[in-house]
Amino acid sequence: MKLQIINTSGTFEVIGNFTLDNTELVKDHFNYLLDHYEEVVMSLKKVKKIDKKAIKVLKEIYAKANRRSKILFVLGKENNVIANAFKKNKADHIFREDY
Repeated sequence: MKLQIINTSGTFEVIGNFTLDNTELVKDHFNYLLDHYEEVVMSLKKVKKIDKKAIKVLKEIYAKANRRSKILFVLGKENNVIANAFKKNKADHIFREDY
C-alpha cells in the first residue's frame, strides 16, 4: 500500500507501508512541520508495515523536536504492528499521547 500523509483536523496521519521506500517523504514532511509549528501530532494508527529504517527516521524526527523544544505527539500505541516494532527497536519512548 502506497504511503500517504493526511492532515485530519491537525493530526497528521501516516497511512500505508512506512518502509525504506518512503522514509524520505515522511522525514521531509515532518521536518517541514517542525520548522513551522510548535506542536505536531503524528498518528501511526493506520500504518500497515514498518521497518528499521522507518524507526530510525522516527527517532531522528523525535530528536529534532526535542532539540528545538518542540512538542511532538506520536499516536498509535494500540497498532500492534507499530507497538511490536517500537518495542523490538527500543523506541517506546517516542510514543506521547497525552495531548
